[in-house]
Amino acid sequence: MEEYEKIIVESDEETGADVYNRVIIDVLSDLALGRVLEKIRVYIDVKEPVFIFVALRRFGLPSIRLSDFAEVDMGDYGKNEVTINLLKESYIPQLLNKLWERYGKGNIDHEERNMIIVHTPDYFTEVDFLREMIIDEKIAQINDRIMDAMLRIIPEGFRVRYHQLTKEYILFVASEDPIKQEWKNKAFSIRNGLVKGGKDNA
Repeated sequence: MEEYEKIIVESDEETGADVYNRVIIDVLSDLALGRVLEKIRVYIDVKEPVFIFVALRRFGLPSIRLSDFAEVDMGDYGKNEVTINLLKESYIPQLLNKLWERYGKGNIDHEERNMIIVHTPDYFTEVDFLREMIIDEKIAQINDRIMDAMLRIIPEGFRVRYHQLTKEYILFVASEDPIKQEWKNKAFSIRNGLVKGGKDNA
């Protein structure tokens, strides 16, 4: 993520809070959600037990460039090609569709999972074009990645869940036990604080 300070984890165990902060950063980075979510507040109480995750979403769909998740370079000397070394795999389907449309399927090699080779005689200029290529993404695809992220972040065994996924925010409450209304109220309080630009004081 671009701004790690936008994540605040509240827990009865300081060590647990630090661990979850790192887990959240890693998961959101891996799924390229740093530009999608703004302020993030997490509340964990292992004694209850309850896990609450609330985050604001950025308005509008962020522009994702190929250079945001891949290293793009000219191929080896004498080869008319551009190499794309994928650092994240979140956008491969969209990327391949755009490459096929521009260069034709026969000029795209994707034999290795994290490497794509584009064969083009204009490699010298195309390398700059590709670095700035915009990868479009639908809201439903972003929501799928958010749900994937939550499944990775929520503590193992917390299979009872309540969630709200809107254009403005995401809210998750999870536990090993049936979800209590007081936990929902806690989550709503955190949400309201974020929406108003403040922090939950409950």
